[in-house]
Amino acid sequence: MVDTTLVLPRARRAVAVDTEFVVITVTLIGVLAVGLATAGDYALSVDEFNTDDYGPKALAWYTSAFTDRSHFDTVEAPLWLYGPWFQMLVGFAQSLGFGDAVTIRHAMTFSLGLAGLAAVVPIARLVIGRWAGAIALSLCLLTGYVYGNLFVATIDVPFLFAMSWATLAIIMMARASAQAPAWSATMMAGLFMGLALTTRTGGVITHVYLAGALGLAALDALLRQGAAAWPLLRRSALHAGAAVVLAWIVAVALWPWLQLGNPLRQFAHAHAHFATIATSFEFANWGMATRTDAVPWWYIGGQLLVRLPEGFLALLAIALAFGTAAGLGWSRTAFVAWRRHGVGGLRRPLMALAETRGMLVITVAAVAPLVIVVATGSTLYDGVRHVLFTLPMLALLAAWGAIRLWPLLRRIPIITGFAAAIHATALAATLVILHPLEYTAMNAVAGGVAGARGRFELDYWSLAVAPALRRLEAMTDGDPRFRQRPPRVMVCIGWREQMAGILFRRPWLLETDPKKADYLIATERSPCGRGTGAVLVDTVERFGVPFGWIYANNRGNQN
Repeated sequence: MVDTTLVLPRARRAVAVDTEFVVITVTLIGVLAVGLATAGDYALSVDEFNTDDYGPKALAWYTSAFTDRSHFDTVEAPLWLYGPWFQMLVGFAQSLGFGDAVTIRHAMTFSLGLAGLAAVVPIARLVIGRWAGAIALSLCLLTGYVYGNLFVATIDVPFLFAMSWATLAIIMMARASAQAPAWSATMMAGLFMGLALTTRTGGVITHVYLAGALGLAALDALLRQGAAAWPLLRRSALHAGAAVVLAWIVAVALWPWLQLGNPLRQFAHAHAHFATIATSFEFANWGMATRTDAVPWWYIGGQLLVRLPEGFLALLAIALAFGTAAGLGWSRTAFVAWRRHGVGGLRRPLMALAETRGMLVITVAAVAPLVIVVATGSTLYDGVRHVLFTLPMLALLAAWGAIRLWPLLRRIPIITGFAAAIHATALAATLVILHPLEYTAMNAVAGGVAGARGRFELDYWSLAVAPALRRLEAMTDGDPRFRQRPPRVMVCIGWREQMAGILFRRPWLLETDPKKADYLIATERSPCGRGTGAVLVDTVERFGVPFGWIYANNRGNQN
């Protein structure tokens, strides 16, 4: 007899979808696609001209078995005081000839920078909680100063990458107080601490982060386990030592300067040079003429106040309020416990402090470098690019503020969502309009880009050269005056006029004498067309602000 009972299919198991992971993945892929597609739109920044020379010569030091000294003898001084690992990667990729050298450099720099920003996601998951990583990443990507610099800050971006991932690894090492750090986290910390060291000497501050994080983890273990924790502390100390030793092995292996003598002495020499770098020129800062070697103590704070988006600043203020309240509450609790029970009463407050070590590492990574720069009176210029690596950490603090505020905001979800969407859309639209000058974005405190004109440095990298060159191409293509003899073009980028030919996409002749040039392209820092008799024929503008000027001279001015 045939069984005709209807057999129903088994119900499929519901698959849990991590919405935050999906949103972050889609965002990163989308931004990467946009960045790679537009990498060719950016001119070389002032620093990229010399690192394009530095990278291949540093690579030759290794491929020649340490006999080719062009890395030290024929590059612009003192480039060898920077570790060249990223510049060597770029130089190798450019040598393969798969595309335009400028585009390859910018695509690689942007990809590395985006990877550095992506580190905020696992840091937030470990320390703050869900959605904090998405918030921090969004704040970074919608900050024009961050996004625009990801393409062209040839030393600051690799440093951001190394510092962000080193911070993550250190947090991972100190996460558990009941067991020693995992060797995977230790090796990761050593690698990225080494990359930080060999990018800029300031990377040595990661040793302080490591000591502080593991010190708090040790305190937590001692308070919980007492004398039984000593074997664990010895193992943790072994891991810390291994991470530091690996970091210096990586630094020495990837930094030729350290290979010329005692690595510690060589490192100290480089650190002393950059701590007192003899760069002195005048620039606009809040409408005042300021010298690079005599900036006011509030310079960094003042720059952040006008370069970070309004929402970023608001969330930082909220985080500061919550953090201050938490700190005062902890201090009061500790004081009362001490008054009542003496030193023994501090056990629970100290345990509570040690448990927050992940957040403390983020806070120190965001604030300590800024405080050190201010306290030491370091030479500063070019906005806040020298502390660009602290902005992802500041974004994490802002995200923490948003998460703490969420219980209140969830009562008005429609208003909150609408306000966030409007603000994000306005920021994104500003970046689109500014392209490829996104890094010049200024907030409402400065009056936007238009209000900042003349009061702050905007295009200090001279990136307006790229759109100016594209406009000049449109002007001269098909012009009968240049069919037999191409125009002589001078590109005014401070100290780089003789190298600017790499930016040409036409067989033009590079000129460095404004009197002989048919066209001059002037920039904010190099307004070379003034007083030459050349005629202004076009301007690169954003929000009504001129960033680049095209002047016609000689054959270019003949009708």
